[in-house]
Amino acid sequence: MMILAVVTGYSMDTSPLFTALLHSTHLLRSLLFAGESRSAFFQVFLQDYSRLELVLSNWETLKPYIYAAGLLAVLLAISLVALLGLRHRLRQQTAALRNSEARYRTLVENATEGILVIAGQEGRIVFANPMAAEILGQPLVTLEGIPVATLIHPEDRAQVMARYAARLRGENPPPRYTLRVITMRGATRWLLLHAERITWEAQPAILVMFSDITERQEAEIYINEKLRQMAALRAIDAAIINNSETATLLEIIVEQTRNAIPVDAAAVWLLDESRQSLNLIATEGFQHAFPSPRRLLTPEECAYEAILTRRVVQRSSLDQASLSPETYALCTAEGFQAYLVAPLVARGETHGVFELYHRAPLPTPPDWLSFFENLSTQTAVAMEHVRLFQALEQANLRLTQAYQATIEGWAAALELRDGSLSGHSRRVAELSVELARALGLKDEELTYIRYGALLHDIGKMAIPDPILQKEDDLSSEEWEIMKRHPEYARQFLEAVDFLKPALDIPYYHHERWDGSGYPEGLKGEQIPLAARIFAVVDVWDALQTPRVYRPAWDDHSIAEYLRRESGRLFDPHVVSVFLDLLKAKGILFTSKSEL
Repeated sequence: MMILAVVTGYSMDTSPLFTALLHSTHLLRSLLFAGESRSAFFQVFLQDYSRLELVLSNWETLKPYIYAAGLLAVLLAISLVALLGLRHRLRQQTAALRNSEARYRTLVENATEGILVIAGQEGRIVFANPMAAEILGQPLVTLEGIPVATLIHPEDRAQVMARYAARLRGENPPPRYTLRVITMRGATRWLLLHAERITWEAQPAILVMFSDITERQEAEIYINEKLRQMAALRAIDAAIINNSETATLLEIIVEQTRNAIPVDAAAVWLLDESRQSLNLIATEGFQHAFPSPRRLLTPEECAYEAILTRRVVQRSSLDQASLSPETYALCTAEGFQAYLVAPLVARGETHGVFELYHRAPLPTPPDWLSFFENLSTQTAVAMEHVRLFQALEQANLRLTQAYQATIEGWAAALELRDGSLSGHSRRVAELSVELARALGLKDEELTYIRYGALLHDIGKMAIPDPILQKEDDLSSEEWEIMKRHPEYARQFLEAVDFLKPALDIPYYHHERWDGSGYPEGLKGEQIPLAARIFAVVDVWDALQTPRVYRPAWDDHSIAEYLRRESGRLFDPHVVSVFLDLLKAKGILFTSKSEL
């Protein structure tokens, strides 16, 4: 019996393998299958469909061996088929891995962010992509192997490396933050960084991805700087409005200057009247005091140059020749390395100098130079305004004193017409101010209460002497004339704008709480408070003064009278506060009556 074996399912490149098997005598026999005929044909069809015929003899003798060989051949064929499939899959996976690596490398090399892998206790760079080299301003070939700390700005280095070490130990410091790096050319760049812990070549490492945010950060710094400068100018404007003292104003200005400008210290010096010396007025930020608050100007020093040229003078390195001995000694003690001085010029006149000091070099010129120049001008203008304001205050004080002297002169002239009233106006004015203050009136109101009290009888200047100086009781006609003096007072004082606020007392001080007074018969709180205050004080002082028709009353009798007439002639609240005031002054005591 002939057995036909057909092996199919493989590509053309597998047929040589089978040919090699058939050429091997041992393997050829292993491919034969059993049959009843003494001779048998075994046919193997290859993928090219060629046929190979083999004639075998002595079948019976070889039959057991042939069965075993056939089984072994089948197993070997199955193994070969599996091996070929595995080889095919391995090639596919290898190709896929190569493609994946190529895609990964393409992504990393073309990434828009810088990528670094940093490993080891020293923090050395073990991998960097091209964008990392571009952002860091370093050649790519030189990045790998160098410590990353050498690229970080000195002011940020300690914090960044501390976070690196913590993350390398497995801790979780903030993964996202900003820092500064220094490029090969010395430029400073701001980076926004994200760091994660990874395994690199079986060792812990840090994967760092970062982008360049220099433009954004510089814009933010610029905006914040301008906001600080605007805030300082607003504070200085408010100080100019609210302060009339040069020293106080300049102290605020130097304080705000340090808030707006990145310098360590500031000082303002004013020229004295001789214009040969400078006097120290305000300082901020110094650790040591100036050797003297006064220094003589010398032609060699920067301050003299600034005053002469009316320009800002800057020195990046300080030497004794360009500074006064006092300033140089202080700079040495403080460790200052940079110095700027601006003249304080307003209305064509130089008032002094504004000095800035810093313990590190400053660019020439610094970015904030124009702001400092404007601030110096504003300071000079503010000082001029203060000077003008002080001059105006002095003129106003002199004018007020002249008004006061005039008013007191009028009151004295009136008292000369009646010797019994000597000192009365001054006494009631002082006591009325005290009572008004106890009732809560403000300073400006107190001023006009004083003026009104001094001029309370100014209208009597129009009363004829026979009536004013009459010792006997007045007739009804004379009394009607006397009662006109409040109206005369109003007519007289209304013509003086400055004294209009003081009219309440001269015009209304004869009104009574129950409405029985004159000239308008006002009642209760219709009567201005100033007039109600003065009415009580006027009666107190008048009853203390002896007249030709009665002796002086004692204090307790007057107090009893005021209490008795409280609510009829006088405001009860004003009477109560007045008596409390007298007790506080030690004029009244509680040993008599209910006092």
